Amino acid sequence: MYRISVDEETQEQVAALPTDLLPHYAEALDVLMMAPWTGEPYNPAKPLGAMRRLVFGPDGRGEVIYVVVEDQQHVSLLRVYWL
Repeated sequence: MYRISVDEETQEQVAALPTDLLPHYAEALDVLMMAPWTGEPYNPAKPLGAMRRLVFGPDGRGEVIYVVVEDQQHVSLLRVYWL
């Protein structure tokens, strides 16, 4: 299982998520804790890169940008976006 960290700026983005997206965000965190490499590469030119993106919620309204630090079993959230 991977450990997830969230910096202050990203915590503020999460706090501002629309209420209807919160359960979907929680599901996204579950995915990141178990299998963070299932997210798409952030940069398609670097398909094996550690910086990833995971779309969540109805109609893909939310997106988490994160970095996987494999040797530490750690996922660092960088940004949380939504429409």
